[in-house]
Amino acid sequence: MSATEPTLLTLQEAADIVGCHYQTLYRRVRKGEVPALVAGGSYRISRADLDVWLHERDATAGAVPQRAERDWPRQSDALIASLITGDAHTARQQIDRLVGGGATVAELCDVLFAPVLYRIGELWHMQELSIADEHRASRIIEGLLERASSARPKPGPRVGTAVVATAVGDRHSLAAQMVAAGLQAEGFRVNYLGAELPVAEILTMAQREHADLVALSCCVAEREGISEAVRTLADAGFPVMVGGSGIGRAEALELGATRYGGSIADAQTFARELVRNKPR
Repeated sequence: MSATEPTLLTLQEAADIVGCHYQTLYRRVRKGEVPALVAGGSYRISRADLDVWLHERDATAGAVPQRAERDWPRQSDALIASLITGDAHTARQQIDRLVGGGATVAELCDVLFAPVLYRIGELWHMQELSIADEHRASRIIEGLLERASSARPKPGPRVGTAVVATAVGDRHSLAAQMVAAGLQAEGFRVNYLGAELPVAEILTMAQREHADLVALSCCVAEREGISEAVRTLADAGFPVMVGGSGIGRAEALELGATRYGGSIADAQTFARELVRNKPR
């Protein structure tokens, strides 16, 4: 918090930070969920109290009370079996059950889709699967991701705007799609641009849409494209988050990234913090 930012916020100022309607926050205050004071006949909320409440809410978002921990290794084995045989129907049924049971988009991406895709890649490298098998599995996962995303829309107003892409030299789009789905689940308006996009196009979109952040996925060893993209976007004043299987935290930050996203949950956390702390 800057030195000029007020300690006490009006309900409208607090609602803008939370990303909800004024009346929604007012009801939460009246119920005692959000601590508030009465000053001059109006409610005021301490920024510190608001941050604590947001942290607690984010920590429990999507949780299902009194539910036993899911057996993710078993879920992974089941999904891999469906992908190997191309059984998209059974895979869709599995995802529908998980979503119906409270699984979030971030959970599905971080502990199911990503590990499963890695295993499929290993099987291809060991020549136990063909390239056609690997491509079919990826397309099924794309469909499952879209299905899970559409089944769990984020209510309320948009809290920010993001641009998601991969840079020139990286044709792997699925990791970026997962980031896009994760940010959309957090209430962001996401402009997903796909794979291997020239930095000039990414920058133009970010400027036109007044993006709060740009997320770049990196799943290859080639560095020229991602390096140019991070440098150009950062020089233009955009916060840049970099993540993916092809790059580590230290290297991403060395390239000039604002933040390294090691998972979809990390990307969501950074995006929330960025918008909440943005000068108003």
